[in-house]
Amino acid sequence: MIQTLLGGLKYTQISLANYQVHDIVDQRHDDGDWHAKPDDYPKLMTKLMMADLIVFATPIYWYGMSGILKNFVDRWSESLATHQHFKEQVAGKQVILLVVGSDNPRMKGRPIVSEFGYICDFLDWQLTATVIAEGHRPQDVTTDQNAMARLNQINQKLIIPGNMK
Repeated sequence: MIQTLLGGLKYTQISLANYQVHDIVDQRHDDGDWHAKPDDYPKLMTKLMMADLIVFATPIYWYGMSGILKNFVDRWSESLATHQHFKEQVAGKQVILLVVGSDNPRMKGRPIVSEFGYICDFLDWQLTATVIAEGHRPQDVTTDQNAMARLNQINQKLIIPGNMK
Protein backbone atom coordinates (compact mmCIF):
# COMPACT_ATOMS: atom_id res chain seq x y z
CA MET A 1 0.00 0.00 0.00
CA ILE A 2 2.78 2.42 0.92
CA GLN A 3 4.71 1.71 -2.27
CA THR A 4 1.63 2.43 -4.38
CA LEU A 5 0.67 5.51 -2.37
CA LEU A 6 4.14 7.05 -2.44
CA GLY A 7 5.42 5.74 -5.77
CA GLY A 8 7.45 8.40 -7.59
CA LEU A 9 7.84 10.50 -4.45
CA LYS A 10 10.80 11.02 -2.18
CA TYR A 11 10.08 9.98 1.39
CA THR A 12 11.56 8.49 4.50
CA GLN A 13 9.99 5.21 5.54
CA ILE A 14 10.08 4.28 9.19
CA SER A 15 9.06 0.85 10.36
CA LEU A 16 8.40 0.94 14.09
CA ALA A 17 9.37 -2.73 14.24
CA ASN A 18 12.97 -1.63 13.64
CA TYR A 19 13.00 0.62 16.70
CA GLN A 20 12.72 0.08 20.41
CA VAL A 21 9.90 2.06 21.99
CA HIS A 22 9.09 1.15 25.57
CA ASP A 23 5.57 1.13 26.96
CA ILE A 24 4.43 4.35 28.47
CA VAL A 25 4.55 4.67 32.23
CA ASP A 26 2.01 7.37 33.00
CA GLN A 27 3.69 9.80 35.37
CA ARG A 28 1.48 12.83 34.75
CA HIS A 29 0.25 12.87 38.34
CA ASP A 30 3.54 11.98 40.04
CA ASP A 31 5.65 14.53 41.87
CA GLY A 32 8.91 15.43 40.19
CA ASP A 33 10.31 14.96 36.72
CA TRP A 34 9.14 12.43 34.17
CA HIS A 35 11.53 9.47 34.09
CA ALA A 36 11.63 7.91 30.64
CA LYS A 37 13.47 4.71 29.88
CA PRO A 38 16.18 5.09 27.25
CA ASP A 39 14.89 3.95 23.88
CA ASP A 40 14.39 5.18 20.30
CA TYR A 41 11.31 7.29 21.05
CA PRO A 42 13.13 10.68 21.07
CA LYS A 43 14.76 9.89 17.71
CA LEU A 44 11.39 8.92 16.22
CA MET A 45 9.75 12.07 17.56
CA THR A 46 12.46 14.23 15.98
CA LYS A 47 11.66 12.61 12.62
CA LEU A 48 7.92 13.01 13.15
CA MET A 49 8.33 16.70 14.03
CA MET A 50 10.27 17.33 10.81
CA ALA A 51 7.64 15.72 8.56
CA ASP A 52 4.91 17.69 6.81
CA LEU A 53 3.02 14.57 5.74
CA ILE A 54 2.81 11.45 7.90
CA VAL A 55 1.48 8.14 6.61
CA PHE A 56 0.39 5.74 9.31
CA ALA A 57 -0.08 2.17 8.14
CA THR A 58 -1.46 -0.57 10.33
CA PRO A 59 -3.09 -3.94 10.11
CA ILE A 60 -6.34 -4.41 11.98
CA TYR A 61 -5.45 -6.31 15.14
CA TRP A 62 -8.41 -7.19 17.33
CA TYR A 63 -10.42 -4.31 15.86
CA GLY A 64 -7.74 -1.71 16.54
CA MET A 65 -4.36 -0.52 15.36
CA SER A 66 -1.30 -2.68 15.88
CA GLY A 67 0.18 -2.72 19.38
CA ILE A 68 3.48 -1.27 18.24
CA LEU A 69 1.76 1.74 16.67
CA LYS A 70 -0.56 2.16 19.67
CA ASN A 71 2.45 2.09 21.99
CA PHE A 72 4.14 4.84 19.95
CA VAL A 73 0.99 6.97 19.97
CA ASP A 74 0.56 6.40 23.73
CA ARG A 75 4.04 7.79 24.30
CA TRP A 76 2.89 11.14 22.92
CA SER A 77 1.43 11.70 26.39
CA GLU A 78 5.02 11.78 27.60
CA SER A 79 5.86 14.46 25.03
CA LEU A 80 2.83 16.47 26.09
CA ALA A 81 4.03 16.29 29.70
CA THR A 82 7.71 16.98 29.09
CA HIS A 83 7.72 19.48 26.19
CA GLN A 84 5.84 22.65 27.01
CA HIS A 85 5.05 23.50 23.38
CA PHE A 86 4.69 20.00 21.96
CA LYS A 87 1.24 20.53 20.43
CA GLU A 88 2.34 23.76 18.76
CA GLN A 89 5.51 22.12 17.42
CA VAL A 90 3.64 19.25 15.76
CA ALA A 91 0.57 21.22 14.61
CA GLY A 92 -0.34 21.57 10.96
CA LYS A 93 0.74 18.17 9.67
CA GLN A 94 -1.15 16.23 7.06
CA VAL A 95 -1.92 12.59 7.79
CA ILE A 96 -2.84 9.68 5.56
CA LEU A 97 -4.06 6.51 7.24
CA LEU A 98 -3.70 3.09 5.65
CA VAL A 99 -5.48 0.15 7.25
CA VAL A 100 -5.56 -3.46 6.07
CA GLY A 101 -7.33 -6.53 7.36
CA SER A 102 -9.50 -9.46 6.45
CA ASP A 103 -12.98 -10.38 7.64
CA ASN A 104 -14.87 -7.26 6.55
CA PRO A 105 -12.08 -4.69 7.10
CA ARG A 106 -14.03 -1.72 5.72
CA MET A 107 -16.48 -2.05 8.58
CA LYS A 108 -14.08 -3.29 11.28
CA GLY A 109 -11.45 -0.67 10.40
CA ARG A 110 -13.83 2.24 11.04
CA PRO A 111 -12.92 2.53 14.75
CA ILE A 112 -9.27 3.01 13.77
CA VAL A 113 -10.26 5.79 11.37
CA SER A 114 -12.36 7.40 14.11
CA GLU A 115 -9.49 7.13 16.59
CA PHE A 116 -7.09 8.81 14.17
CA GLY A 117 -9.70 11.48 13.50
CA TYR A 118 -9.73 12.33 17.20
CA ILE A 119 -5.92 12.22 17.38
CA CYS A 120 -5.67 14.57 14.41
CA ASP A 121 -8.25 16.95 15.87
CA PHE A 122 -6.37 17.06 19.18
CA LEU A 123 -2.98 17.71 17.56
CA ASP A 124 -4.32 20.12 14.91
CA TRP A 125 -3.45 17.72 12.11
CA GLN A 126 -5.46 17.22 8.95
CA LEU A 127 -6.50 13.64 8.19
CA THR A 128 -6.40 14.11 4.42
CA ALA A 129 -7.08 10.55 3.30
CA THR A 130 -7.82 7.08 4.58
CA VAL A 131 -7.70 3.78 2.74
CA ILE A 132 -9.03 0.58 4.24
CA ALA A 133 -7.98 -2.45 2.23
CA GLU A 134 -8.69 -6.14 2.33
CA GLY A 135 -5.85 -8.60 2.69
CA HIS A 136 -5.01 -11.57 4.86
CA ARG A 137 -1.45 -12.37 3.75
CA PRO A 138 1.40 -10.17 2.52
CA GLN A 139 0.69 -8.78 -0.96
CA ASP A 140 -3.03 -9.76 -0.82
CA VAL A 141 -3.90 -6.08 -0.78
CA THR A 142 -2.72 -5.79 -4.39
CA THR A 143 -5.84 -7.71 -5.43
CA ASP A 144 -8.14 -5.20 -3.70
CA GLN A 145 -8.90 -3.16 -6.81
CA ASN A 146 -10.83 -0.44 -4.95
CA ALA A 147 -8.02 0.16 -2.48
CA MET A 148 -5.34 0.15 -5.15
CA ALA A 149 -7.32 2.61 -7.29
CA ARG A 150 -7.77 4.91 -4.28
CA LEU A 151 -4.04 4.72 -3.48
CA ASN A 152 -3.18 5.65 -7.06
CA GLN A 153 -5.67 8.51 -6.96
CA ILE A 154 -4.12 9.90 -3.77
CA ASN A 155 -0.62 9.40 -5.23
CA GLN A 156 -1.51 11.60 -8.20
CA LYS A 157 -2.60 14.38 -5.85
CA LEU A 158 0.65 14.06 -3.87
CA ILE A 159 2.90 14.33 -6.92
CA ILE A 160 3.85 17.97 -7.12
CA PRO A 161 6.90 19.64 -8.68
CA GLY A 162 9.91 19.30 -6.41
CA ASN A 163 8.57 16.23 -4.65
CA MET A 164 9.58 13.71 -7.27
CA LYS A 165 12.41 11.19 -6.88
